[in-house]
Amino acid sequence: MIDNKNLLKLLRTELQKMNNGDKIRFLTYKKDRSILVEKDGDTFTIIENGYRQMVWENLTKAEVLKKMKKLQKIEFPRSNKLYLSK
Repeated sequence: MIDNKNLLKLLRTELQKMNNGDKIRFLTYKKDRSILVEKDGDTFTIIENGYRQMVWENLTKAEVLKKMKKLQKIEFPRSNKLYLSK
C-alpha cells in the first residue's frame, strides 16, 4: 500500500529502474480501478481500466508522468491509499 499523494514520486523512481517488459499496476483499495504502466523497449504503455478503458502507447518517461498526473485525478479522486503491484 502506498499513499496516493506519493504516486508520482514513486513512479518517477520506478520508471528509471524498469527493464524491458516490466509492469507496474496501481489499484484502488476496492481493486475495481487500475492503471498499468508497461515498458516496451525505450517507450512505455499506459493501460487505464476503471472509470474509462483506454490505452496509450509509445510514451516517453516525461509523457508518462504528465499523463499519470491527469489519470490520478480521474481514477483515484478520493483514494488515500493505493495498492502497488509489480
